[in-house]
Amino acid sequence: MSDSLVFITGATGFIGAQVVQHTLEAGYKVRLSVRRESQIQDLRRVFDSFADKVDYVVVPDYTIPSAFDAALKDVTHVIHVASPLVGGAEDLLTPAVKGTTSVLESALNIPTIKKVVITASVASLIPLGGSYDGVPVREDIETDKLRFDTSIVPTLEPFGQYQASKLAAHTATLDFVATKKPHFSVVTLHPVFVFGQNLLQTKADEIAGTNGMLFGSLYSEKPMFAPYRGVHVLDVAEAHVKALTLPEAPVSSFLLSAKDRSWEEALAFAKKEFPGAGFKAEAITGEAWNVDTTLAREKLGFETWREMEEQIRDTVTQQLKLRGM
Repeated sequence: MSDSLVFITGATGFIGAQVVQHTLEAGYKVRLSVRRESQIQDLRRVFDSFADKVDYVVVPDYTIPSAFDAALKDVTHVIHVASPLVGGAEDLLTPAVKGTTSVLESALNIPTIKKVVITASVASLIPLGGSYDGVPVREDIETDKLRFDTSIVPTLEPFGQYQASKLAAHTATLDFVATKKPHFSVVTLHPVFVFGQNLLQTKADEIAGTNGMLFGSLYSEKPMFAPYRGVHVLDVAEAHVKALTLPEAPVSSFLLSAKDRSWEEALAFAKKEFPGAGFKAEAITGEAWNVDTTLAREKLGFETWREMEEQIRDTVTQQLKLRGM
């Protein structure tokens, strides 16, 4: 892999940092894209032992056409993780779509690129609005079922707006492949809520995103999501690396999820594992999705997943340590 160069966006995020770590451990050289020069210092600290395999490029605005043209020079693979999060911006849809299409359009101009891997979400395979209780979630859903009237997005609650951004970015990816017929393969990965150790977090108040949802749920009267539905960040990172060596195909999609568990189980484990933490949440129930990970097992080799116990253990251990507990 010494001649392979992987370009990665979103390295300053929870998932992205683990993707970088796993890509480096697999023997690849990487080029990390950041929006600000000041972000490079923290990344150098985390990936210090791989200093000779990492270089950096500043791309201030991911959404403009040709934003990545210069950054992708000599690149063989792209992993696009960067995407706006709930609460991070008033408009999530525009940067999610334009950031993705900008990467894809720039990759068209680079003949050395073999594959583009995109971090999507389970939310980008579920139609917007309505109940999905008990309905199988699979990668082969018809694209037209994922489309929606974008004029309704400002009226949606925050998670609805987030889902709309993920749906729009995913359908834009599928449309790009269908119309442009790129010389490279595209892989989209669709994790459920992602939990685990954050390589970049150094202070307690830096907790955010899905780890914040999980940790906050344990101390709330009611969990912020139900049932307990998660996938370990290490499994997600491994999936990105495995995707780099998949056989050529125009586009391939994979759901990533461990087993759904009840909050009764999750709380019982958390209280037993961390008896002095003072968790006070009461169990609740929610929509039971049937997330089908057959393709991830068959094509990516996920015979087992890091289950709820390891997800909670790794997330909570880090957060309690940062709080001196």
